[in-house]
Amino acid sequence: MRFTASPVVELPVGGAVLTFEQDNDSFEVGTSLWPSSLVLVKFVERCLRDPALPFADVLRFPGTRAVELGSGCGPAGLGLSRLGLTDLVLTDIAAVLPALRRNLRRNRAHLPRAPRLAQLHWNCPAHFATLATPRRFDLVVAADVVYVQESVPHLIAAMDALADAERGVVLLGYQIRSPEAHQAFWDSVPAAFPVIEKVAREYLDPDYAYEESDVYILRRRPRQ
Repeated sequence: MRFTASPVVELPVGGAVLTFEQDNDSFEVGTSLWPSSLVLVKFVERCLRDPALPFADVLRFPGTRAVELGSGCGPAGLGLSRLGLTDLVLTDIAAVLPALRRNLRRNRAHLPRAPRLAQLHWNCPAHFATLATPRRFDLVVAADVVYVQESVPHLIAAMDALADAERGVVLLGYQIRSPEAHQAFWDSVPAAFPVIEKVAREYLDPDYAYEESDVYILRRRPRQ
């Protein structure tokens, strides 16, 4: 990561430079920026620039209803919003939402439409029901969310509950944070999303293809 000592991180995307203020002294991991979110955004930007890349069905943003899990301080969700994902809800726990709101304000001028923010605890079905009204989501976005083994069943339950039962897709920025959480996630997620595609590194933005970070696409059904 090419971070300076400053807690503000810059992300050039869609012809603008988004900036993200962090709170690295917080007890909440979501108030720091994690690298897979940048990898994810820059992968999407590269694919949108090159329609020959094989992910057009996932990245057809017009008409797509999307939600991000564990938005943290906002780089993935706000980056995708800048790239045209306009029907988007960013979610996190209550303690992290102030950091997310702050960065939304910082970057609002660069976004075609402000995403909605919502509180979401992955172990709260009532939150799922509220978010999934009037219908579930075509796209679930998540980056750097697999790090505690005990939270893995709740994370997968949230993905499963929020993604459309037939055509729902998860766009996942991923890095191994805990071997136990990693094993638990990949053992369990195929029950909800049996079609798992790891994006080849050749499709990542070469300036953001960090060795430790990957992008996955999880599907309910094989692509048509």
